[in-house]
Amino acid sequence: MLQEITKDTETKLFDYFMSERKRVPYYFHVDFEQWHHSMFNDCDDDGKPLFSHLETFLLVDNNEIKGFIQYGLTSFVFDKNGRKNYAKHYAIIRNIHFIENTMHANLLLDKAMSYFNDLGCKKRHAYFHYFGMTCYAKQGKLHDSEFYIEKLLGEYGYVKEHENIYYTKSLQTANACNFSEIDFVCENDGASISFVRNNEKIGGCALNFMPNSDVCFLKWIYIDKKYSHQGLGTKCMHKLCCELKRQGISRLDTDTADSNMAAQRYYFKTGFSDMGRMRSYLTI
Repeated sequence: MLQEITKDTETKLFDYFMSERKRVPYYFHVDFEQWHHSMFNDCDDDGKPLFSHLETFLLVDNNEIKGFIQYGLTSFVFDKNGRKNYAKHYAIIRNIHFIENTMHANLLLDKAMSYFNDLGCKKRHAYFHYFGMTCYAKQGKLHDSEFYIEKLLGEYGYVKEHENIYYTKSLQTANACNFSEIDFVCENDGASISFVRNNEKIGGCALNFMPNSDVCFLKWIYIDKKYSHQGLGTKCMHKLCCELKRQGISRLDTDTADSNMAAQRYYFKTGFSDMGRMRSYLTI
């Protein structure tokens, strides 16, 4: 019932991905080419491959896909200082999905565990945030609409590592911004922005513009501590949203840790909607 992915079944997996996972808010609409490159040949921001090895298997019944798994070794790990170490690798289940109550879904995990066992990988990750698909803003965590998958992961020794909250904000109703005292300084084709007031930098943000999409992902935003509690964070967000709308972006998404209460209050205050929880997992 397990089949290794082939050129003939890639389109079927794409159709499955688009139909079965549409409840997940960060699976934006992409075409086959965008999805295919991100699924099998994904690269980091520096153009280097995210994975040194990936395997993809389908769970098939009567020629119909019931689930799939993708696992392998990353091309690098992060050291304690956040730098990339290309001499080491994370063992990751990048993605596993099956329709709820599907029989024999355990075969997918059996396949990955056998691979990791053969390599002697003791510490194993699942849904590692950073190594998610780039066409979905690197959202690698499991969304709460699919938390039934968590039960199966638990049976194989996986425990929750991190939990985030996903947010989205419609920019359709964003009004013209009248905060003329705040300016932008853009770099990297607008992906990095500094907020400036009176010729002094007061904060910044980083953005991920999704390919051929009107959705933009906010990777992070900050205001310098000496300018906090002055309402400038709200003004900068409003300024950002108005500018993105002017560029044709209709939706701004972001996420934050479930423990970051300050960020959660900030996103609620600036008009974002809570779209659910996301989790990553590991074995100890």
